[in-house]
Amino acid sequence: MSYQIKERRTCKVSGKEFPIIENELNFYKKMDLPIPDICPDERQRRRLAMRNEFNLYKRKSDLTGDEILSVHSPDKKYPVYHSSEWFSDKWDAMDYGRNFDFDRPFFDQFKELWDEVPKLGLLVLGDNENSDYSHDAYRLKNCYLTFDGEQGYDCMYGETFVLVKNCVDFFQLINSENCYECLRSEECYNLYFSAFCNNCSDSYFLRDCHGCRDCFGCCNLRQKQYYILNEPYSKEEYFEKLKSFQLNSHTALEKLKESAEQFFIKYPRKYMHGLMNDNVIGDFLYNCKDCYECYDCAQLRDCGYCTNCVLTGNDSYDIDIWGDRMSFCYNSAGCGAGAENIIGSLYCGFDSHDIYHSAFCWKGCQSLLGCSALMHKKYCILNKQYSKEEYEKLFAKIKEHMKHTGEWGQFFPPELSNFAYNETVANDFMPLKKEEAIQLGYTWKEKDPHDYKKQSYSIPDRIEDVKDDISDAILVCDKCEKNYRIEPSELKFYRKHKFPIPRLCFHCRHQERKKLKNNRKLSSRECMKCSTEVLTTYKKSQPELVYCESCYLKEVR
Repeated sequence: MSYQIKERRTCKVSGKEFPIIENELNFYKKMDLPIPDICPDERQRRRLAMRNEFNLYKRKSDLTGDEILSVHSPDKKYPVYHSSEWFSDKWDAMDYGRNFDFDRPFFDQFKELWDEVPKLGLLVLGDNENSDYSHDAYRLKNCYLTFDGEQGYDCMYGETFVLVKNCVDFFQLINSENCYECLRSEECYNLYFSAFCNNCSDSYFLRDCHGCRDCFGCCNLRQKQYYILNEPYSKEEYFEKLKSFQLNSHTALEKLKESAEQFFIKYPRKYMHGLMNDNVIGDFLYNCKDCYECYDCAQLRDCGYCTNCVLTGNDSYDIDIWGDRMSFCYNSAGCGAGAENIIGSLYCGFDSHDIYHSAFCWKGCQSLLGCSALMHKKYCILNKQYSKEEYEKLFAKIKEHMKHTGEWGQFFPPELSNFAYNETVANDFMPLKKEEAIQLGYTWKEKDPHDYKKQSYSIPDRIEDVKDDISDAILVCDKCEKNYRIEPSELKFYRKHKFPIPRLCFHCRHQERKKLKNNRKLSSRECMKCSTEVLTTYKKSQPELVYCESCYLKEVR
Protein backbone atom coordinates (compact mmCIF):
# COMPACT_ATOMS: atom_id res chain seq x y z
CA MET A 1 0.00 0.00 0.00
CA SER A 2 1.80 3.10 -1.21
CA TYR A 3 0.22 6.54 -1.20
CA GLN A 4 2.37 9.64 -1.00
CA ILE A 5 1.02 12.65 0.87
CA LYS A 6 1.83 15.75 -1.20
CA GLU A 7 0.46 18.42 1.13
CA ARG A 8 -1.74 19.03 4.15
CA ARG A 9 -4.60 21.47 4.49
CA THR A 10 -6.82 22.77 7.28
CA CYS A 11 -10.54 22.10 7.02
CA LYS A 12 -12.60 25.30 7.01
CA VAL A 13 -15.46 23.45 8.74
CA SER A 14 -13.81 21.36 11.46
CA GLY A 15 -10.47 23.14 11.74
CA LYS A 16 -8.70 19.77 11.49
CA GLU A 17 -5.72 19.10 9.28
CA PHE A 18 -6.18 16.63 6.43
CA PRO A 19 -3.84 15.17 3.79
CA ILE A 20 -3.91 15.46 0.01
CA ILE A 21 -2.32 12.40 -1.60
CA GLU A 22 -0.53 12.37 -4.94
CA ASN A 23 -3.20 10.29 -6.73
CA GLU A 24 -5.88 12.66 -5.50
CA LEU A 25 -3.93 15.74 -6.61
CA ASN A 26 -3.50 14.27 -10.08
CA PHE A 27 -7.25 13.63 -10.23
CA TYR A 28 -8.06 17.27 -9.40
CA LYS A 29 -5.70 18.48 -12.11
CA LYS A 30 -7.18 16.11 -14.67
CA MET A 31 -10.74 17.19 -13.78
CA ASP A 32 -9.91 20.91 -13.47
CA LEU A 33 -11.11 20.91 -9.87
CA PRO A 34 -9.83 23.06 -7.01
CA ILE A 35 -8.04 21.32 -4.16
CA PRO A 36 -10.74 20.94 -1.48
CA ASP A 37 -10.75 23.18 1.57
CA ILE A 38 -13.09 20.83 3.45
CA CYS A 39 -11.77 17.57 4.92
CA PRO A 40 -13.04 14.17 3.66
CA ASP A 41 -15.19 13.59 6.77
CA GLU A 42 -17.06 16.88 6.45
CA ARG A 43 -17.42 16.42 2.70
CA GLN A 44 -19.04 13.07 3.33
CA ARG A 45 -21.23 14.48 6.10
CA ARG A 46 -22.73 16.94 3.62
CA ARG A 47 -23.46 14.19 1.12
CA LEU A 48 -25.03 11.85 3.66
CA ALA A 49 -27.09 14.68 5.16
CA MET A 50 -29.04 14.91 1.89
CA ARG A 51 -30.38 11.36 2.33
CA ASN A 52 -33.24 10.24 4.55
CA GLU A 53 -33.34 6.46 4.21
CA PHE A 54 -35.63 5.21 6.97
CA ASN A 55 -38.06 7.84 8.21
CA LEU A 56 -41.35 7.57 6.34
CA TYR A 57 -44.33 9.89 6.71
CA LYS A 58 -47.87 10.16 5.45
CA ARG A 59 -48.65 13.36 3.58
CA LYS A 60 -50.68 14.63 0.64
CA SER A 61 -49.41 14.58 -2.91
CA ASP A 62 -49.12 18.17 -4.07
CA LEU A 63 -50.18 17.07 -7.56
CA THR A 64 -53.32 15.02 -6.86
CA GLY A 65 -54.10 15.58 -3.19
CA ASP A 66 -54.00 11.83 -2.57
CA GLU A 67 -52.41 10.53 0.62
CA ILE A 68 -48.95 9.13 -0.07
CA LEU A 69 -45.96 7.78 1.81
CA SER A 70 -42.89 9.95 1.68
CA VAL A 71 -39.46 10.54 3.16
CA HIS A 72 -40.52 14.19 3.30
CA SER A 73 -42.57 14.99 6.41
CA PRO A 74 -45.89 16.84 5.95
CA ASP A 75 -44.52 20.05 7.50
CA LYS A 76 -42.10 20.52 4.58
CA LYS A 77 -43.33 23.38 2.36
CA TYR A 78 -41.91 22.29 -1.00
CA PRO A 79 -44.09 20.15 -3.32
CA VAL A 80 -43.86 16.35 -3.12
CA TYR A 81 -45.25 13.86 -5.65
CA HIS A 82 -45.81 10.12 -5.61
CA SER A 83 -43.12 8.35 -7.65
CA SER A 84 -45.62 7.37 -10.36
CA GLU A 85 -46.62 11.04 -10.65
CA TRP A 86 -43.06 12.34 -10.51
CA PHE A 87 -41.95 10.14 -13.41
CA SER A 88 -45.10 10.90 -15.44
CA ASP A 89 -45.74 13.51 -18.14
CA LYS A 90 -48.29 15.31 -15.95
CA TRP A 91 -45.77 18.04 -15.18
CA ASP A 92 -42.61 19.49 -16.70
CA ALA A 93 -39.56 20.40 -14.62
CA MET A 94 -38.50 22.81 -17.38
CA ASP A 95 -41.39 25.07 -16.34
CA TYR A 96 -39.27 26.07 -13.34
CA GLY A 97 -36.36 27.30 -15.45
CA ARG A 98 -34.73 30.67 -14.75
CA ASN A 99 -31.80 32.87 -15.70
CA PHE A 100 -28.49 32.88 -13.87
CA ASP A 101 -27.61 36.01 -11.91
CA PHE A 102 -23.88 36.75 -11.79
CA ASP A 103 -24.38 39.12 -8.88
CA ARG A 104 -25.32 36.23 -6.58
CA PRO A 105 -23.69 32.98 -5.41
CA PHE A 106 -24.67 29.85 -7.33
CA PHE A 107 -26.00 27.88 -4.36
CA ASP A 108 -28.41 30.67 -3.38
CA GLN A 109 -29.94 30.50 -6.84
CA PHE A 110 -30.00 26.71 -6.93
CA LYS A 111 -31.77 26.64 -3.55
CA GLU A 112 -34.61 28.75 -4.94
CA LEU A 113 -35.02 26.30 -7.83
CA TRP A 114 -34.59 23.30 -5.52
CA ASP A 115 -37.33 24.56 -3.18
CA GLU A 116 -39.82 24.91 -6.04
CA VAL A 117 -39.26 21.76 -8.11
CA PRO A 118 -41.37 18.80 -6.88
CA LYS A 119 -39.62 16.07 -4.90
CA LEU A 120 -40.00 12.31 -5.12
CA GLY A 121 -42.07 10.98 -2.23
CA LEU A 122 -40.18 7.70 -2.32
CA LEU A 123 -37.38 6.74 -4.66
CA VAL A 124 -38.81 3.79 -6.58
CA LEU A 125 -36.93 2.94 -9.76
CA GLY A 126 -39.04 0.04 -11.00
CA ASP A 127 -42.23 -1.89 -10.52
CA ASN A 128 -42.72 -3.02 -6.94
CA GLU A 129 -45.56 -5.26 -5.83
CA ASN A 130 -47.15 -4.86 -2.40
CA SER A 131 -44.08 -3.04 -1.10
CA ASP A 132 -45.37 0.46 -0.45
CA TYR A 133 -43.30 0.97 2.70
CA SER A 134 -39.97 0.73 0.89
CA HIS A 135 -37.62 3.46 -0.32
CA ASP A 136 -34.73 3.51 -2.80
CA ALA A 137 -36.03 0.17 -4.00
CA TYR A 138 -36.30 -1.79 -7.22
CA ARG A 139 -38.20 -4.96 -8.13
CA LEU A 140 -39.58 -5.83 -4.71
CA LYS A 141 -42.50 -8.08 -3.85
CA ASN A 142 -44.24 -8.27 -0.47
CA CYS A 143 -41.58 -6.25 1.33
CA TYR A 144 -42.06 -3.93 4.31
CA LEU A 145 -39.66 -1.25 5.55
CA THR A 146 -36.84 -2.25 3.23
CA PHE A 147 -34.37 0.29 1.88
CA ASP A 148 -31.59 0.63 -0.67
CA GLY A 149 -32.11 -2.72 -2.33
CA GLU A 150 -33.33 -4.66 -5.31
CA GLN A 151 -34.95 -8.01 -5.97
CA GLY A 152 -36.30 -8.63 -2.48
CA TYR A 153 -39.18 -10.99 -1.83
CA ASP A 154 -41.22 -11.38 1.37
CA CYS A 155 -38.71 -9.41 3.44
CA MET A 156 -38.98 -6.94 6.31
CA TYR A 157 -36.72 -4.42 8.04
CA GLY A 158 -33.68 -4.56 5.77
CA GLU A 159 -31.16 -2.20 4.22
CA THR A 160 -28.73 -2.59 1.32
CA PHE A 161 -29.49 -5.92 -0.32
CA VAL A 162 -29.71 -7.80 -3.60
CA LEU A 163 -31.60 -11.05 -4.23
CA VAL A 164 -32.99 -11.82 -0.79
CA LYS A 165 -36.05 -13.85 0.16
CA ASN A 166 -37.91 -14.35 3.45
CA CYS A 167 -35.38 -12.34 5.45
CA VAL A 168 -36.06 -10.10 8.45
CA ASP A 169 -33.83 -7.58 10.24
CA PHE A 170 -30.77 -7.50 8.01
CA PHE A 171 -28.12 -5.14 6.68
CA GLN A 172 -25.94 -5.70 3.61
CA LEU A 173 -27.24 -9.09 2.57
CA ILE A 174 -26.74 -10.67 -0.87
CA ASN A 175 -28.33 -13.72 -2.49
CA SER A 176 -29.68 -15.15 0.77
CA GLU A 177 -32.87 -16.71 2.07
CA ASN A 178 -34.55 -17.26 5.44
CA CYS A 179 -32.10 -15.13 7.39
CA TYR A 180 -32.74 -13.17 10.59
CA GLU A 181 -30.58 -10.59 12.33
CA CYS A 182 -27.75 -10.92 9.82
CA LEU A 183 -25.09 -8.44 8.76
CA ARG A 184 -22.76 -8.26 5.75
CA SER A 185 -23.27 -11.82 4.52
CA GLU A 186 -23.64 -13.54 1.15
CA GLU A 187 -25.22 -16.72 -0.18
CA CYS A 188 -26.60 -17.84 3.16
CA TYR A 189 -29.68 -19.91 4.01
CA ASN A 190 -31.36 -20.31 7.38
CA LEU A 191 -28.72 -18.18 9.06
CA TYR A 192 -29.52 -16.30 12.26
CA PHE A 193 -27.82 -13.69 14.49
CA SER A 194 -24.66 -13.75 12.37
CA ALA A 195 -22.21 -11.40 10.67
CA PHE A 196 -19.54 -11.47 7.96
CA CYS A 197 -20.44 -14.94 6.67
CA ASN A 198 -20.37 -16.54 3.22
CA ASN A 199 -22.18 -19.67 2.06
CA CYS A 200 -23.38 -20.67 5.53
CA SER A 201 -26.65 -22.41 6.39
CA ASP A 202 -28.75 -23.73 9.25
CA SER A 203 -26.60 -21.95 11.81
CA TYR A 204 -26.81 -19.46 14.67
CA PHE A 205 -24.43 -16.84 16.06
CA LEU A 206 -21.62 -17.11 13.53
CA ARG A 207 -18.89 -14.53 13.01
CA ASP A 208 -16.66 -14.57 9.94
CA CYS A 209 -17.43 -18.14 8.91
CA HIS A 210 -17.36 -19.52 5.37
CA GLY A 211 -18.98 -22.69 4.05
CA CYS A 212 -20.32 -23.77 7.44
CA ARG A 213 -23.60 -25.52 8.21
CA ASP A 214 -25.24 -26.69 11.41
CA CYS A 215 -22.98 -24.60 13.61
CA PHE A 216 -23.70 -22.53 16.71
CA GLY A 217 -21.67 -19.74 18.29
CA CYS A 218 -18.60 -20.13 16.09
CA CYS A 219 -15.92 -17.78 14.80
CA ASN A 220 -13.31 -17.96 12.02
CA LEU A 221 -14.35 -21.42 10.82
CA ARG A 222 -14.16 -22.73 7.25
CA GLN A 223 -16.18 -25.65 5.82
CA LYS A 224 -17.32 -27.05 9.18
CA GLN A 225 -20.46 -28.86 10.33
CA TYR A 226 -21.83 -29.70 13.79
CA TYR A 227 -19.64 -27.26 15.70
CA ILE A 228 -20.59 -25.41 18.88
CA LEU A 229 -18.28 -22.71 20.21
CA ASN A 230 -15.65 -23.86 17.70
CA GLU A 231 -15.69 -27.41 19.07
CA PRO A 232 -16.82 -30.46 17.04
CA TYR A 233 -19.87 -32.51 18.02
CA SER A 234 -21.50 -35.58 16.57
CA LYS A 235 -24.73 -34.95 14.68
CA GLU A 236 -26.82 -36.38 17.52
CA GLU A 237 -24.94 -34.41 20.19
CA TYR A 238 -25.24 -31.20 18.19
CA PHE A 239 -29.01 -31.26 17.83
CA GLU A 240 -29.50 -32.37 21.42
CA LYS A 241 -27.39 -29.44 22.61
CA LEU A 242 -29.23 -27.06 20.28
CA LYS A 243 -32.53 -27.80 22.05
CA SER A 244 -31.09 -26.63 25.36
CA PHE A 245 -30.44 -23.08 24.15
CA GLN A 246 -34.12 -22.04 24.32
CA LEU A 247 -34.06 -19.69 21.36
CA ASN A 248 -37.82 -19.21 21.78
CA SER A 249 -37.29 -17.24 25.01
CA HIS A 250 -36.44 -13.54 24.97
CA THR A 251 -34.58 -13.83 28.27
CA ALA A 252 -32.52 -16.79 27.10
CA LEU A 253 -31.84 -15.22 23.71
CA GLU A 254 -30.47 -12.01 25.21
CA LYS A 255 -28.10 -14.03 27.38
CA LEU A 256 -26.97 -16.00 24.34
CA LYS A 257 -26.25 -12.79 22.43
CA GLU A 258 -24.13 -11.50 25.28
CA SER A 259 -22.22 -14.75 25.76
CA ALA A 260 -21.62 -15.04 21.99
CA GLU A 261 -19.98 -11.60 21.90
CA GLN A 262 -17.81 -12.55 24.87
CA PHE A 263 -16.74 -15.68 23.00
CA PHE A 264 -16.03 -13.89 19.71
CA ILE A 265 -13.75 -11.36 21.38
CA LYS A 266 -11.24 -14.13 22.11
CA TYR A 267 -10.59 -14.75 18.43
CA PRO A 268 -8.46 -12.60 16.11
CA ARG A 269 -9.92 -10.29 13.48
CA LYS A 270 -8.26 -9.52 10.18
CA TYR A 271 -7.23 -5.88 10.04
CA MET A 272 -9.60 -5.34 7.08
CA HIS A 273 -12.36 -7.24 5.33
CA GLY A 274 -11.68 -7.84 1.67
CA LEU A 275 -10.66 -10.15 -1.14
CA MET A 276 -8.71 -9.92 -4.41
CA ASN A 277 -7.47 -6.36 -3.85
CA ASP A 278 -4.32 -4.59 -4.99
CA ASN A 279 -2.93 -1.50 -3.25
CA VAL A 280 -6.06 -0.52 -1.32
CA ILE A 281 -6.75 1.19 1.99
CA GLY A 282 -10.15 0.91 3.67
CA ASP A 283 -12.54 -1.86 4.69
CA PHE A 284 -14.95 -4.27 3.02
CA LEU A 285 -13.27 -3.97 -0.36
CA TYR A 286 -13.54 -6.62 -3.05
CA ASN A 287 -11.67 -6.81 -6.37
CA CYS A 288 -10.46 -3.22 -6.05
CA LYS A 289 -7.19 -1.72 -7.24
CA ASP A 290 -5.44 1.51 -6.26
CA CYS A 291 -8.24 2.72 -4.00
CA TYR A 292 -7.64 5.01 -1.03
CA GLU A 293 -9.94 5.24 2.00
CA CYS A 294 -12.83 3.37 0.37
CA TYR A 295 -15.44 1.32 2.22
CA ASP A 296 -18.05 -1.25 1.19
CA CYS A 297 -16.99 -1.14 -2.45
CA ALA A 298 -16.38 -3.67 -5.21
CA GLN A 299 -14.69 -3.59 -8.61
CA LEU A 300 -13.27 -0.07 -8.32
CA ARG A 301 -10.09 1.23 -9.92
CA ASP A 302 -8.19 4.43 -9.09
CA CYS A 303 -10.75 5.78 -6.63
CA GLY A 304 -10.68 7.50 -3.26
CA TYR A 305 -13.07 8.31 -0.41
CA CYS A 306 -15.86 6.21 -1.97
CA THR A 307 -18.48 4.24 -0.03
CA ASN A 308 -21.08 1.69 -1.13
CA CYS A 309 -20.01 1.75 -4.77
CA VAL A 310 -20.16 -1.57 -6.63
CA LEU A 311 -20.40 -3.12 -10.10
CA THR A 312 -17.38 -1.34 -11.54
CA GLY A 313 -16.18 2.23 -11.27
CA ASN A 314 -12.99 4.08 -12.03
CA ASP A 315 -11.24 7.43 -11.59
CA SER A 316 -13.71 8.82 -9.05
CA TYR A 317 -13.37 10.49 -5.65
CA ASP A 318 -15.83 11.27 -2.85
CA ILE A 319 -18.78 9.21 -4.10
CA ASP A 320 -21.41 7.65 -1.85
CA ILE A 321 -23.77 4.98 -3.18
CA TRP A 322 -24.22 3.21 -6.49
CA GLY A 323 -21.32 2.72 -8.93
CA ASP A 324 -22.25 0.44 -11.86
CA ARG A 325 -19.96 1.75 -14.64
CA MET A 326 -19.29 5.05 -12.87
CA SER A 327 -16.29 7.02 -14.11
CA PHE A 328 -14.70 10.44 -13.54
CA CYS A 329 -17.22 11.43 -10.88
CA TYR A 330 -16.54 13.64 -7.88
CA ASN A 331 -18.12 14.73 -4.61
CA SER A 332 -21.57 13.32 -5.34
CA ALA A 333 -24.11 10.95 -3.83
CA GLY A 334 -25.95 8.42 -5.96
CA CYS A 335 -23.93 8.23 -9.18
CA GLY A 336 -24.14 5.16 -11.35
CA ALA A 337 -25.47 3.12 -14.25
CA GLY A 338 -23.12 4.63 -16.79
CA ALA A 339 -22.64 7.96 -15.00
CA GLU A 340 -19.63 9.87 -16.31
CA ASN A 341 -18.18 13.23 -15.28
CA ILE A 342 -20.74 13.96 -12.55
CA ILE A 343 -19.57 16.67 -10.14
CA GLY A 344 -21.15 17.95 -6.92
CA SER A 345 -24.49 16.27 -7.64
CA LEU A 346 -27.18 14.13 -6.03
CA TYR A 347 -28.70 11.04 -7.69
CA CYS A 348 -27.64 11.50 -11.29
CA GLY A 349 -27.08 8.54 -13.57
CA PHE A 350 -28.53 6.10 -16.06
CA ASP A 351 -26.15 6.90 -18.92
CA SER A 352 -25.93 10.58 -18.05
CA HIS A 353 -22.72 12.57 -18.34
CA ASP A 354 -21.26 16.03 -17.86
CA ILE A 355 -23.66 16.89 -15.03
CA TYR A 356 -22.60 19.61 -12.59
CA HIS A 357 -24.12 20.61 -9.26
CA SER A 358 -27.50 19.09 -10.10
CA ALA A 359 -29.99 16.76 -8.43
CA PHE A 360 -32.18 13.89 -9.64
CA CYS A 361 -31.27 14.22 -13.32
CA TRP A 362 -31.41 10.85 -15.03
CA LYS A 363 -31.89 8.82 -18.17
CA GLY A 364 -29.49 10.08 -20.77
CA CYS A 365 -29.05 13.64 -19.54
CA GLN A 366 -25.91 15.49 -20.57
CA SER A 367 -24.38 18.92 -20.20
CA LEU A 368 -26.44 20.22 -17.27
CA LEU A 369 -25.52 22.77 -14.62
CA GLY A 370 -27.63 23.51 -11.56
CA CYS A 371 -30.64 21.49 -12.70
CA SER A 372 -33.24 19.46 -10.84
CA ALA A 373 -35.57 16.62 -11.88
CA LEU A 374 -34.66 16.49 -15.57
CA MET A 375 -34.68 13.43 -17.83
CA HIS A 376 -33.45 13.09 -21.42
CA LYS A 377 -32.28 16.73 -21.41
CA LYS A 378 -29.08 18.46 -22.46
CA TYR A 379 -27.62 21.97 -22.50
CA CYS A 380 -29.66 23.25 -19.55
CA ILE A 381 -28.73 25.65 -16.74
CA LEU A 382 -31.08 26.10 -13.77
CA ASN A 383 -33.66 24.08 -15.74
CA LYS A 384 -33.57 26.53 -18.65
CA GLN A 385 -32.90 25.27 -22.17
CA TYR A 386 -30.03 26.67 -24.26
CA SER A 387 -28.52 25.85 -27.62
CA LYS A 388 -25.19 23.99 -27.55
CA GLU A 389 -23.28 27.17 -28.36
CA GLU A 390 -25.20 29.26 -25.81
CA TYR A 391 -24.72 26.61 -23.13
CA GLU A 392 -20.98 26.25 -23.63
CA LYS A 393 -20.42 30.00 -23.51
CA LEU A 394 -22.59 30.55 -20.42
CA PHE A 395 -21.27 27.42 -18.70
CA ALA A 396 -17.68 28.68 -18.97
CA LYS A 397 -18.65 32.04 -17.43
CA ILE A 398 -20.60 30.44 -14.56
CA LYS A 399 -17.77 28.01 -13.85
CA GLU A 400 -15.34 30.92 -13.46
CA HIS A 401 -17.90 32.72 -11.29
CA MET A 402 -18.22 29.64 -9.05
CA LYS A 403 -14.46 29.25 -8.81
CA HIS A 404 -14.30 32.86 -7.65
CA THR A 405 -17.02 32.28 -5.01
CA GLY A 406 -15.43 28.99 -3.93
CA GLU A 407 -18.46 26.93 -4.98
CA TRP A 408 -17.12 24.96 -7.95
CA GLY A 409 -16.66 21.30 -7.02
CA GLN A 410 -18.40 21.69 -3.66
CA PHE A 411 -21.36 19.54 -2.72
CA PHE A 412 -24.60 21.21 -1.66
CA PRO A 413 -24.16 23.06 1.66
CA PRO A 414 -26.20 22.08 4.76
CA GLU A 415 -28.96 24.64 4.17
CA LEU A 416 -29.96 22.83 0.96
CA SER A 417 -30.77 19.56 2.70
CA ASN A 418 -34.47 18.70 2.68
CA PHE A 419 -34.08 16.85 5.96
CA ALA A 420 -33.20 17.47 9.58
CA TYR A 421 -29.81 16.05 10.45
CA ASN A 422 -31.27 13.41 12.77
CA GLU A 423 -33.48 12.17 9.93
CA THR A 424 -30.53 11.39 7.69
CA VAL A 425 -27.95 8.70 7.06
CA ALA A 426 -25.32 11.18 8.25
CA ASN A 427 -26.54 10.79 11.80
CA ASP A 428 -26.17 7.01 11.53
CA PHE A 429 -22.51 7.14 10.54
CA MET A 430 -21.51 10.50 12.03
CA PRO A 431 -23.86 11.17 14.97
CA LEU A 432 -24.16 14.68 16.38
CA LYS A 433 -26.00 16.26 19.25
CA LYS A 434 -28.67 18.80 18.39
CA GLU A 435 -26.46 21.76 19.28
CA GLU A 436 -23.55 20.42 17.22
CA ALA A 437 -25.75 19.86 14.16
CA ILE A 438 -27.24 23.34 14.34
CA GLN A 439 -23.80 24.90 14.76
CA LEU A 440 -22.74 23.24 11.49
CA GLY A 441 -25.76 24.66 9.69
CA TYR A 442 -28.08 21.65 9.78
CA THR A 443 -31.60 21.54 11.19
CA TRP A 444 -33.00 19.18 13.84
CA LYS A 445 -36.34 17.38 14.12
CA GLU A 446 -37.91 17.29 17.57
CA LYS A 447 -39.73 14.25 18.91
CA ASP A 448 -43.35 13.85 17.86
CA PRO A 449 -45.49 13.16 20.97
CA HIS A 450 -47.83 11.04 18.82
CA ASP A 451 -45.01 8.48 18.54
CA TYR A 452 -44.74 8.01 22.31
CA LYS A 453 -47.97 6.46 23.57
CA LYS A 454 -48.18 3.98 26.42
CA GLN A 455 -47.74 0.29 25.71
CA SER A 456 -51.03 -1.59 25.44
CA TYR A 457 -49.74 -5.16 25.53
CA SER A 458 -47.54 -7.18 27.86
CA ILE A 459 -45.19 -9.24 25.70
CA PRO A 460 -44.74 -12.84 26.89
CA ASP A 461 -41.19 -14.14 27.21
CA ARG A 462 -41.78 -17.13 24.91
CA ILE A 463 -43.07 -16.87 21.35
CA GLU A 464 -45.49 -19.77 21.96
CA ASP A 465 -47.38 -17.62 24.46
CA VAL A 466 -47.88 -14.65 22.13
CA LYS A 467 -51.47 -14.20 20.91
CA ASP A 468 -52.61 -12.89 17.53
CA ASP A 469 -53.86 -9.64 19.06
CA ILE A 470 -50.28 -8.40 19.49
CA SER A 471 -50.55 -7.14 15.90
CA ASP A 472 -53.20 -4.66 17.07
CA ALA A 473 -51.18 -3.49 20.05
CA ILE A 474 -49.02 -0.44 20.68
CA LEU A 475 -45.55 -1.45 21.85
CA VAL A 476 -42.82 0.74 23.35
CA CYS A 477 -39.17 0.33 22.42
CA ASP A 478 -37.01 -0.53 25.43
CA LYS A 479 -34.25 1.76 24.17
CA CYS A 480 -35.72 4.91 22.59
CA GLU A 481 -39.25 4.55 24.04
CA LYS A 482 -40.79 5.18 20.63
CA ASN A 483 -43.84 3.19 19.61
CA TYR A 484 -43.61 0.26 17.24
CA ARG A 485 -45.87 -2.60 16.20
CA ILE A 486 -45.67 -6.19 15.08
CA GLU A 487 -47.01 -6.87 11.60
CA PRO A 488 -49.06 -10.08 11.08
CA SER A 489 -46.51 -11.39 8.56
CA GLU A 490 -43.73 -10.56 11.03
CA LEU A 491 -45.49 -12.53 13.77
CA LYS A 492 -45.83 -15.44 11.35
CA PHE A 493 -42.07 -15.35 10.75
CA TYR A 494 -41.24 -15.39 14.48
CA ARG A 495 -43.60 -18.28 15.08
CA LYS A 496 -42.24 -20.27 12.15
CA HIS A 497 -38.64 -19.90 13.33
CA LYS A 498 -39.54 -19.96 17.05
CA PHE A 499 -37.91 -16.63 17.89
CA PRO A 500 -39.29 -14.28 20.58
CA ILE A 501 -40.83 -10.88 19.90
CA PRO A 502 -38.14 -8.14 19.76
CA ARG A 503 -38.26 -5.49 22.47
CA LEU A 504 -36.65 -2.80 20.31
CA CYS A 505 -38.16 -0.86 17.43
CA PHE A 506 -36.84 -1.33 13.90
CA HIS A 507 -34.59 1.75 14.05
CA CYS A 508 -32.91 0.70 17.28
CA ARG A 509 -32.49 -2.89 16.11
CA HIS A 510 -30.89 -1.54 12.96
CA GLN A 511 -28.50 0.63 14.97
CA GLU A 512 -27.51 -2.33 17.14
CA ARG A 513 -26.63 -4.31 13.99
CA LYS A 514 -24.58 -1.46 12.60
CA LYS A 515 -22.51 -1.36 15.78
CA LEU A 516 -20.96 -4.66 14.72
CA LYS A 517 -19.23 -2.74 11.92
CA ASN A 518 -16.50 -0.31 12.83
CA ASN A 519 -16.70 3.36 11.99
CA ARG A 520 -15.17 4.35 8.67
CA LYS A 521 -12.10 5.75 10.33
CA LEU A 522 -8.60 4.33 9.95
CA SER A 523 -5.97 3.97 12.66
CA SER A 524 -2.38 2.83 12.44
CA ARG A 525 -1.60 -0.06 14.76
CA GLU A 526 0.52 -3.20 14.91
CA CYS A 527 -0.53 -6.76 14.19
CA MET A 528 -0.92 -8.31 17.63
CA LYS A 529 0.88 -11.45 16.44
CA CYS A 530 3.92 -10.30 14.41
CA SER A 531 3.94 -6.51 15.02
CA THR A 532 3.58 -5.63 11.33
CA GLU A 533 2.07 -2.15 10.98
CA VAL A 534 -1.45 -2.11 9.50
CA LEU A 535 -4.09 0.52 8.77
CA THR A 536 -7.36 -0.64 10.25
CA THR A 537 -10.79 0.54 11.38
CA TYR A 538 -10.13 -1.13 14.75
CA LYS A 539 -9.06 1.58 17.17
CA LYS A 540 -6.23 0.89 19.59
CA SER A 541 -8.72 1.26 22.42
CA GLN A 542 -10.91 -1.58 21.11
CA PRO A 543 -10.51 -4.99 22.80
CA GLU A 544 -10.37 -7.10 19.61
CA LEU A 545 -7.26 -9.04 18.66
CA VAL A 546 -6.23 -7.51 15.34
CA TYR A 547 -3.96 -9.49 13.01
CA CYS A 548 -2.40 -8.79 9.64
CA GLU A 549 -3.69 -10.95 6.80
CA SER A 550 -0.86 -13.46 6.95
CA CYS A 551 -1.23 -14.09 10.67
CA TYR A 552 -5.01 -14.15 10.47
CA LEU A 553 -5.06 -16.83 7.76
CA LYS A 554 -2.97 -19.07 9.99
CA GLU A 555 -5.67 -18.88 12.66
CA VAL A 556 -8.77 -19.77 10.63
CA ARG A 557 -9.55 -23.46 10.37
